[in-house]
Amino acid sequence: MSSLAQDEVNVDFLIVGAGPAGASLACFMAQNGLKGLVIARARGTANTPRAHVFNPFALETLRDIGLEEDAKGHATHGEVFQSFRWVRSMVGEEYGKVQAWGAHPKSMGDLARATPCQFLDLPQSYLEPILVRYASNNGFQFRFSTQLVSIDEIPGSTDSRCVLRDRISQHEYKVRAKYVFGADGSRSKVAETLGLKYFVEPRAGVACNIIFRADIGHLIPKERYAGLHSIIQPDNFPRMVPILRLIRPWNQWIFVCNFPEEDGRFKDLTPQSPELIDLIQKAIGDESVKVEIDRLDPWTVNESVAEKYSVEGKNIFILGDAAHRHPPAHANGSNTCVQDAYNLAWKVAYVAKGLAGPELLDSYSVERQPAGATLVREANQQLKAHADVWEALGQFTTTAEEGARRLAELYEPTLAGDKRRQILHETLEEKRRECENIGLSMNQWYTSSAVYLADETEARPALKGDPVVDILISTYPGNRLPHAWLDIGKRQKLISTHDLAGHGAFTLFIGHRGAAWREAAAKIAKATGIPIKTYAIGLGLDYIDVYRDWYKSREVEEDGCVLVRPDRFVAWRSKTIVPNCEDKLQQVLNSVLSRDGLQS
Repeated sequence: MSSLAQDEVNVDFLIVGAGPAGASLACFMAQNGLKGLVIARARGTANTPRAHVFNPFALETLRDIGLEEDAKGHATHGEVFQSFRWVRSMVGEEYGKVQAWGAHPKSMGDLARATPCQFLDLPQSYLEPILVRYASNNGFQFRFSTQLVSIDEIPGSTDSRCVLRDRISQHEYKVRAKYVFGADGSRSKVAETLGLKYFVEPRAGVACNIIFRADIGHLIPKERYAGLHSIIQPDNFPRMVPILRLIRPWNQWIFVCNFPEEDGRFKDLTPQSPELIDLIQKAIGDESVKVEIDRLDPWTVNESVAEKYSVEGKNIFILGDAAHRHPPAHANGSNTCVQDAYNLAWKVAYVAKGLAGPELLDSYSVERQPAGATLVREANQQLKAHADVWEALGQFTTTAEEGARRLAELYEPTLAGDKRRQILHETLEEKRRECENIGLSMNQWYTSSAVYLADETEARPALKGDPVVDILISTYPGNRLPHAWLDIGKRQKLISTHDLAGHGAFTLFIGHRGAAWREAAAKIAKATGIPIKTYAIGLGLDYIDVYRDWYKSREVEEDGCVLVRPDRFVAWRSKTIVPNCEDKLQQVLNSVLSRDGLQS
């Protein structure tokens, strides 16, 4: 360390933060052949479960780098976690239940149409080692117990000089980086250095996670399987709502205690406090169960999103919780972090390799900031919806007696009972939006310089239904690539259109009369170095359209084409052939990649 204290280390890419955002960014940049350094204040990867539900659209990104099976192997999946319950206790009466995360029949159908992947319950403590292992084996070095002290501009350069501190030895050293990425959480030093402003709403409450072990599988029949169990006991938990969250069936749990305002009842408690054991046993409904508490993690509910994720003229970017901060409602936190990274990584790689102009990087904030803002808004709206259910069940009343009275009303053959049951029904129906929320991820679409819209004569197709729940499948530029199952002619192994796309390259999909497009793409790739893969889909072509789903969703003729970006979003399409395919495709790529100032 003494030499490091005096010397300046040079790196191309410095990532600050090794959570889902930073570690996945390192993975996706490594996939593109880049090498760099990742630092983190923490001593290692996450030691608590934190984020857990991993949606199919984030899993698609891991599928792209060969990590899907690894993720599935460390996850819980299927009916074990695909429900949300409101109950007296784990063994007590059930007041309501919602099918979640792909379990609802409509969600099953929509997911089958939209993606080759599935929902997983993949705690952050299991996800992060998967990402760190891949990135560290493919060109990125990790330095834990290391913090960012400062970032300074280097005059006459877009490089940054960063001062890092080893938190073990307290030695400081300098790193000169061509690019800096702030994936350093809600107290981001990188965002502070950039002077970024946030849209901030007042805090909506506080919470405390109690991580514990208790073997209660014998108390949970199949009919009571769920990933989340909201405990309703106004007599024992006044003005507090605990949720038992499954980590590992059936012996690892988090007891999430939610409070509508500041509450000091846990302030002086420790994992050894008998009061906590008593609370958990009451929530389980069996005082004979042995409970071992590992730790307490208090946290606050945030609602903020950065106005932008970068500053023009600086090769410094933020992503993940540094950019958007919100409660865990919708279970999209780590998913959005990973999707931020997937969007950013290929753009940085193309600019760094000279395949794209630096203006391409401006599209990152333009595309991802609206996605983050939407998530923050919807997550906090659903937090309120949580409170509405709890209010309906008497959990937020001022007295235990009033809470018990509201619960009793649910059983009364009276007008008051009718009203109480109606309120509970309506609030649980709203919770379905959160638990069937595939549209919130599936319907993300981009309008930026990295999408070519000049050839579109009509507006983007209108989504029919609720944008949080329902989905839009289209090749309209800026939309996700539609998923369709393909195969070679002799039926060997199904493959998705998503498996052909990605891998750090552009992909061109053509039909029976698209040979001119294939020839054009090959010439451009050879002349410019831009990686372009071309696949013809149809009977007798490269792949057959097994269920005819590509035919139904492609929205171009047999002599047209669909150009897909490395992040599997549609960059452009030509509904039919054009007089000079090579010139047109080159024009589109020059626009999408901001190549006007580059030599061909």
